[in-house]
Amino acid sequence: MPPFDPFGDDLADLKERATDPDPGIRRVAMMELAEEVGPDAKVLLLSGLADPDPEVRAAAAKALDEHDGPDVVEGLVSSLEDPDAAVRQNAAEALAEKKEPSCGPLLIDRAQHSDPFVQAAALRALRELTLPDALAAALKALQNDSAEVRREGLGVIGWLKAEEALPALIATAADPDPSVRRATMSALVFVRPGGRGAAALVAGLGDPHWQVREEAAASIAKIRLPEATVQLIQAMGDEVWQVRVKAANALGRLKAASAIEALGANLDNETSNVRKECAAALGEIAAPQALRWLEQAMDDPDPDVRKLIRWAIGRCQEAV
Repeated sequence: MPPFDPFGDDLADLKERATDPDPGIRRVAMMELAEEVGPDAKVLLLSGLADPDPEVRAAAAKALDEHDGPDVVEGLVSSLEDPDAAVRQNAAEALAEKKEPSCGPLLIDRAQHSDPFVQAAALRALRELTLPDALAAALKALQNDSAEVRREGLGVIGWLKAEEALPALIATAADPDPSVRRATMSALVFVRPGGRGAAALVAGLGDPHWQVREEAAASIAKIRLPEATVQLIQAMGDEVWQVRVKAANALGRLKAASAIEALGANLDNETSNVRKECAAALGEIAAPQALRWLEQAMDDPDPDVRKLIRWAIGRCQEAV
C-alpha cells in the first residue's frame, strides 16, 4: 500500500515539481499553484518563499495573491525583506490585497520599520483594514523622509477618516512632493463643508501639478463643497482636460447655476470626455438658461455626448 500523501492526487505532480532540482521547473510549479485553491497549495507556495532561487521566490510571492490567511500575510511580510527586489515587489503587491485584521499588530509594527520599502508596503496593507490602532503609525509616517511612506500614511488616514488627524493632513497639503499633495487631496475626502480642511481642498485646485488639481476636484465632488464653486468654474479653463472633467462633475453635483456659462462654453471642447461631463452637469443643474448651450451642441459628433445632451435638454425643459 503506497504511503499517505497529504497533498492528494491532484497536487501530487505539482508537489513533485515544486521540489525539482531545476529552478526553472520549480518556478513554473509556483506559477501553476496560483490556479489551485485550498490549504495544500498554500503550503507549497509558502515553502516557495524560502526557495534558494530568487525567481522561484518571486513566483511564489506573486501566486500568493490568490490565497488568504494570517499565515500568508506573515509569509509575505517576511518576504518584504528578501534580498531580491522582484521578490520584495511581488510580496508588497500581494500583501496589499489581503484583508486580515488579525495581522494588524504585525503590520503596524512593520509600518515603523527602518526600511522605507517595508514601511510603505505595511501601510498599504493596513489601509483598508481601518484599524484605529494604525493611526499613530500613519501620523508618524507623514514625517518620514520617503515620499512613498508619506503617501501610504495618508492612505491609512484617509480610510480611517480620523478628525484628530486633520491638522497633520492640512500640513501635508504643502508637501514638496506632488504625489504626496495628491494623496492629501484624496485623504481629505471626509472633511465637511465649511469645516477644517475644506480650505486645503479649495487651494488644491490651484496647485501647480495637474494631478493634484484633478484629485482636489474629485474630492470636492464627493463632499459637495459649495465654497469651492468659484475655483471650480475657474478650473473649467484648466489647460489639462482631466481637470476640467472632474471640475465639471463637481459643479454638476453642486447644481451650481453660476457655472452654466463655463460649462456651456466647454460643450465644444476637443475632448469628448469634457463635453460629456459638461452635458451631464448641465442636466444636473437643470436650469432653463442652459438650453441655448445644449441646443447648439445637439449635433455633437460623439453619440454618447448627443445622448447626454438630449437628456439634459429634457431636464432643463422640465424646469421651465
